[in-house]
Amino acid sequence: MEIEKTKKGGVESKLDSFIGKYRKPILAIGIVLVVVIIALCIAVVMIQRSTDSKFDDLVDVEALYTGLGSLDPESQEYADAYAGFTAAADALIASAGLDSYPGAKARLMEADAAYANMDYAEAASMYAEISATQSGTYLAALCQMNEAACYENLGDQERALELYTMVRDGNSTFGTKASFSIGRIYAAMGNDALAEAEFATLADSGIQSEYARMAEAYLINYAD
Repeated sequence: MEIEKTKKGGVESKLDSFIGKYRKPILAIGIVLVVVIIALCIAVVMIQRSTDSKFDDLVDVEALYTGLGSLDPESQEYADAYAGFTAAADALIASAGLDSYPGAKARLMEADAAYANMDYAEAASMYAEISATQSGTYLAALCQMNEAACYENLGDQERALELYTMVRDGNSTFGTKASFSIGRIYAAMGNDALAEAEFATLADSGIQSEYARMAEAYLINYAD
């Protein structure tokens, strides 16, 4: 017991000696650590506030976009409201970036507005921009579907098929819709063999969806 006390006393004595000798450097390091921790906490708070601000701005942009639906597209009031909407959307995109959800969603609304105005080339460009920056997300697949629809309206069926095929093969939630669209385009092009093959694959996939049921209906027509 006495030996343990002696050893303990020796350790404490050495520790006191070390602290006394290096007190200033230890205090300096401690102060630096405290400053760093405070700075990190401030940074986290500022980032969170910035993120919250971007989502607040997105709500404002969505309100402007929704308001367009109640206006006559041929009126000056619509033109003014559209300019205000695009200005707010562009400002949010510039500050948040397309790689963020608020920025991508703002661009998506701009693309949807262009599509509604039948500016399919502009809408397709915007949808492609979003899918490139949001790769692997729900928004990417959605925008590829919308871009394909733009090219259908532009008469470029081959490009539409490429996009629908990418969505179908990407196993997204839009896979069955994309597959049905592929079959539909082949049917419209008069390529019944490819249309029937696509519809058969969809119908036999075992996936319960309205598009699988519509594919079955198409196959009945082919059988007749």
